[in-house]
Amino acid sequence: MKILVIVPTKFLKKSEPGPYYCYSSFLYDDVYLKFFQERSTNTILDYSPFLPRKPFIPSLLEGLRKVRPKLIVLPSIDYSRSRTIELATSFLRHIKGSGIIGVVQGVDIDSMNSCYQFLRNYCTIIGLPSVLEKIARREEIIRDLGIKEKTFYIEVFSNPYEEIPPSSCMGICTSYPARLAQDLRKLEEYKPTPRPLNLEIDSKDMIEQLLDRNITEYREVISEGRSTVLDG
Repeated sequence: MKILVIVPTKFLKKSEPGPYYCYSSFLYDDVYLKFFQERSTNTILDYSPFLPRKPFIPSLLEGLRKVRPKLIVLPSIDYSRSRTIELATSFLRHIKGSGIIGVVQGVDIDSMNSCYQFLRNYCTIIGLPSVLEKIARREEIIRDLGIKEKTFYIEVFSNPYEEIPPSSCMGICTSYPARLAQDLRKLEEYKPTPRPLNLEIDSKDMIEQLLDRNITEYREVISEGRSTVLDG
């Protein structure tokens, strides 16, 4: 299973050895752009890390042109089946190919299933965003929707020790280790949910050793398939 760690621009080398997760909304930064251009064949392109997700299609298309990623994440709107299908339909008019991750959205199993049935006609991989954890665990959604395609977990919702993809999953991307380090917290100090990651944070404002520790532990958690609740 692939583990894609999202980190600030000053620490991009810590996302090695890849694969990599890139946001088109940050490609204005020359350092950020160059890093992903040099790793384009092993990069997934998305729009923005901020919630609620409000995709800007022109920016995503520009990112596709600049980076030429291996995979691209279709636009989606949190919990909205109709808007997700609308945005995906609009974006699909501009692209062709098999390297597409379609993002399931909805407010319940029925609306998520409707979204999934649409996406499976165009996508080789089904993305499961962290917001779905508010409705049901993502492995339960895979089971209940009968998803047979490869799946990909997008971010962690609240508990990095519990939100572990099944072995059949292609991988997971998350900024959680860096977001906690940004707040001077260890991985086990995941409560309350950390603030969004500042990709432009200066290296002097983040303890590098803490970031390294969080990334290393997170990789171990996923690799071992651990499922542990640390309430202490």
